[in-house]
Amino acid sequence: MAQRTAPNPENVDKLKEAMNMAEADFRNAKVAYYNNVDYKGKRVEYEELESYATAFIEANRAVQKALFGKVRIKLTVARLMRE
Repeated sequence: MAQRTAPNPENVDKLKEAMNMAEADFRNAKVAYYNNVDYKGKRVEYEELESYATAFIEANRAVQKALFGKVRIKLTVARLMRE
């Protein structure tokens, strides 16, 4: 079995920062969608909210891949919408 190398802390920090920004965007867009208000200068439609969720999921997967070498927790758009 191949030995996995330790993750680069600088790279992981950048990935975590990008994930946190994507999560904040998603949560803000979700609140705007449910309250029917503008976010970033326009109304949030479901398709746009779904794209924010997808961006967060991709960022989360990148962090998990960097830290663990595989995806341990699989997020879905539906799960994020319920939370």
